[in-house]
Order: sequence, then structure tokens, then C-alpha cells
Amino acid sequence: MSDAPAAKGNGPFEEQRQIYDLLSQETRHLILQFILGHPEHLPSLDELAYMMPKNKAAIRDQLEVLTDNDIIDCYRYPPNEDTRDLPSQFYGLTEHGVGILYEYNYLRGLPVARALYDNTRLSEKAQRHRDAPRPELPAEVIDALTMDGEANTDFDRLERYIRERKGNTHSVDDQVAVAKAFYTAGMDPEAEGIKPTELLDAIDVDINYQPRTVLNHLVDAGVLAQTAPPGPDVFAISERLDEIVNGQVTEEAEENIDALIAHIDDELQVTALSEDAAERDGPQARVSAPSVAVADGAGRTIRSILAAEFGIEPEEVTGFLRSGDPVDRLNTAVKTIESSEEVTKSEDYGQIVFVRPAYRYRLTEQAMSLV
Repeated sequence: MSDAPAAKGNGPFEEQRQIYDLLSQETRHLILQFILGHPEHLPSLDELAYMMPKNKAAIRDQLEVLTDNDIIDCYRYPPNEDTRDLPSQFYGLTEHGVGILYEYNYLRGLPVARALYDNTRLSEKAQRHRDAPRPELPAEVIDALTMDGEANTDFDRLERYIRERKGNTHSVDDQVAVAKAFYTAGMDPEAEGIKPTELLDAIDVDINYQPRTVLNHLVDAGVLAQTAPPGPDVFAISERLDEIVNGQVTEEAEENIDALIAHIDDELQVTALSEDAAERDGPQARVSAPSVAVADGAGRTIRSILAAEFGIEPEEVTGFLRSGDPVDRLNTAVKTIESSEEVTKSEDYGQIVFVRPAYRYRLTEQAMSLV
């Protein structure tokens, strides 16, 4: 590091000469060019070593010189420290460094440096380092290094990340479109998120595959977080009341069973009345009356249908419904009645339905670090 310029000069011309020497030394010049050309302006040491015809030791020495002169700084990203194969230290310009490069016209070469980097074929390791989460530069540095029209390309890095991990799936284009729509709509980690059913209405996106398929892929890639809303994990809903009955499930099931049994008893009374009327009106009436026998199986009733479903005798149906798990007995009975074309369910009873609240989706911290 003996080629570092002196800290102090003897006048403005000497200071300019020292800065020129600082910036023009070959390795330091290349470091600055590749910092300018890097998509995030924060390369790791391994990225610099891949791009430059210099060994790591030489690069590290000149990084220290630039750091000592407040041109660059080492920006650390602690979350990567425990992650294998990801860098946790990155090198980027300081506010002072940006000012120096602007004064000495280095920033005019920013588009060329960026184009050179973008057209360089990277190794797998270099790509992994390029796409690694990293810290943010100071706002003043970001503003100075943002090229005209570049604000709309912030999403490019996240798109590359998605395509590298999900390029073998048919819905990858939809995944990119949905992720971009989330980003544009501000669905960051602090947002409440949206449900799958709200996807097409809440954000402006047109996709070809099912929303849940696309969302699941993005969750698997670590781009979206799937979160459950606050409250119970499961809601118990009474079809009879059309209300949530959490904490009263057993009682509500038993009331529904009572109503079902009352319906069975009413059906028996109607059948008996029909047969009595037919007997009083004579043979002709008996032929046309809708008589439904219960005990002898001559007709189909709720009792006989449930007896067949549960594998018991018709006279055992009432006792069977009142035994065992009331929710299971009730739901099985109601489903059986509803699936039959020969009987009609009463509105006085219904199933107890268990519903999980819909997950909500929003961008992860990892996704936001890539844009």
C-alpha cells in the first residue's frame, strides 16, 4: 500500500494531483469502474476478482487505499453471514467518493461501465454474488448513480432471480408479472397483503394460470410471504344460523340434530296422516294418495335413507344421531339428505362447516432487497 497518496497537499494543484494519482492507479481505476458498472454499485470482493485480471490480495490492498481516503466503504450485510456461499461484505462509494468522481468526470462513464458489466458472461458463483441480498447505499449515493430512465429497471434484478429459480415452470411469466404488480402496488413486508381471490382485482395484472399456482411458486422461491390473518386458525360456521359459532360448536350441533330428528318425526306423522286419509276415502283414493310407508320399506324417507347410510335399522336412527360425535353425525346426515333426490332437507338444520381464513400474500424482505 506504499502507492497511497499523501493525506495532505500543499495547495489546490497538489491536492488535484494527489486525487488524480489516487484514482488513476490501474487496480484502483478498475475497482471504481466495476463499482460504477455493477447493477447495485455494491460488488463483493469475489465479484471484483472475477471481473479484474488481478489477484484478491492486490485488489484487497487497493480497496483499503480507497477506503482510507473515504472514496469507498465496506458495506456489511449481517443476515448473509450465516448463509453459505453468500457474501456479507460489499464495496461501494461514499458520499464523499461520489462527489470526487463527479468532480473528476468519472460519472460520465457510468452508462458505458454498466453496459460492459451487463454484457459480461458471469460464472455461477459471480451470478450468485450479484443476486445476493445486500445493504442499501446512502440515498445521496443512489441518487448520484441513478441513470436517466433507470428508475423503471429496479425490478430487473428480481425478475432475473425468479427466472433463474423458476424458469422450468410453465407459469414463470405469470410469476414475474405478479411479483412486479406486487412491487408496483407497494405490497412490501409492512403491507397487510392480499388474498388469492383478490389478486386480479386488487392489483393490475393479467395472468394465464391459476392465481394460487402462481402464488405458491413465488412463496417457494422466497419472493412472497404467506401469512395468516390475526384471529382463530379455523372458523366454525353454522349453516342454520349463517354465523360463526366458535366456542359453541357442540351445542350448535346438538340443536341441529334435535331439529333433524323433529323433521324425521314430522315426516312420520305426515305419512301416517296420508295413509289414514287414504283408508277413509276408499280404494280409489288409496291408489292416488302419496302414501310412503316407513316400517315396511315401501317408500323412501329421511329415516330410511339415513338408516341405509349408517348401516342400521330405521328405528335406530334417532338414537344413533344422538350418540357419538354430534358434529360428525350431523354433517354426515345432512350431506346424505342433500345428495338424495327423494327427500328434501329442512331449513331448520344444516352442517357445521369449518373454514380456514384465507392466507394473505406480500413481498418478502429478500424480494425487496433485490429491487
